[in-house]
Amino acid sequence: MIPGIELPEAVARCVSPDAAEDLRRSVARGAIPLGPRERLSSLAVLLADPVAGIREEARGAWRSLPPSFVVGALEDPLLPTPVVDLVAALEQQRPEIVWKALEHPALGPRTVERFLESEDEEVLHRLARNHRLLGRHPDLARRLLDNPSLHPEEWSRLASLFAEAETGAPAAEDTAPEAVHLPPQVPRELLDEAVEGVEESQNLYQLVQGLSVSEKIKLATLGNKGARRLLIRDTNKLVAVAVIRSPKIRDDEVLAIAQDRTMADEVIRVVLGRKDWLKGYPIRLALAQNPKTPLPKAVRLLETLYDRDLRQVAKSRNVPSAVASGALRVLARRGKT
Repeated sequence: MIPGIELPEAVARCVSPDAAEDLRRSVARGAIPLGPRERLSSLAVLLADPVAGIREEARGAWRSLPPSFVVGALEDPLLPTPVVDLVAALEQQRPEIVWKALEHPALGPRTVERFLESEDEEVLHRLARNHRLLGRHPDLARRLLDNPSLHPEEWSRLASLFAEAETGAPAAEDTAPEAVHLPPQVPRELLDEAVEGVEESQNLYQLVQGLSVSEKIKLATLGNKGARRLLIRDTNKLVAVAVIRSPKIRDDEVLAIAQDRTMADEVIRVVLGRKDWLKGYPIRLALAQNPKTPLPKAVRLLETLYDRDLRQVAKSRNVPSAVASGALRVLARRGKT
C-alpha cells in the first residue's frame, strides 16, 4: 500500500499485491462499485502495482474517468495527499482538473513547487487562494510572492495574509479599499484621499503611520503616487514590493526606482522580472548600472545597450568593476573599443 493512502479494509485487500490478479484487474476496470475517494485512491495504488499489465489497466481506467468525476472527487477535503498530487501530475491535458487540484488543502508541497514559477495566471490564482496550504508552508507563500506573473490584486491579498501571519496579528478583511479597517486615530477621509489621488504629504505621512502592515500593503497597491513614494521606503519589504507590484504604478516611477541605488533588493528583482518594463531602454540602462541588480543580470543587460552608453558605463566609478569591465568586453566584441 502507498504511504498516506488509506482505504477501507475490504477495498485494501482487493488492491493489495497479495490479491489475485483478476481481482485487482476488476477493481481497475471499475467492476466493484466505489465512491469517488475510494475509486481514485484504489487506482492510485494500482498504478504502482508490481504487474505491468495491471498498471496499464489502471492507467487506461484513469484516462477514461470523466472530468466531472475527478473534479467531484477533489471536492472531498479528505482525499489523501498522494492522490491529490497524482491528479495534478496526470491531468496536465485537462487544465480544469489541475486547477481544482491546486485548490485542495491536501496538495503536497513538492507538487506545489512545480507550479510556483508558472506564467499561467489561472494556475497562480488557484495557488494563491489555497490559504490553508500556504499557511502550513510559508516558504511556498514567499516563493509564490516572488513570481512576477502573479496578478497584483492576488499578490496584495496573499502578502497581506502572509504579513499578518508573520506578526501574529489578524489579517485585514479581504474587501474593497473603502472597507479597509483603520485604527480610530486615523481619519477615514485620509485613506479616501490617498486612494482617489489627492497628494498632501503631511496627511499621507499621518495616514501611513497609523496603518498595520496589511493595510499598508493594500494602500501601496491601490493608493496614489504620493502613497507609493512614501511606502516604497517602508522597512517591511512586503510593503515596498507591494508598491512596485501596484497596477497603478507608472513607467516614470519604475524608472526612478530602477535608478535608485538604495532601493531594496526585492524591489529591483520584481522590476527585472517584468518583461514589459525591460522593453524600455532607459529602465534597462538604469538597471545595468544599479549595484542592486544581480551581477549576471546586469551583464546580460549590457548586451542591449548602445555603444555610447557602454562607453560611459565602462568609465564610470559608480558601477561595480565587473559591470565596467563587462561593458568593455561588449564593446570589444562589437569592434568599438
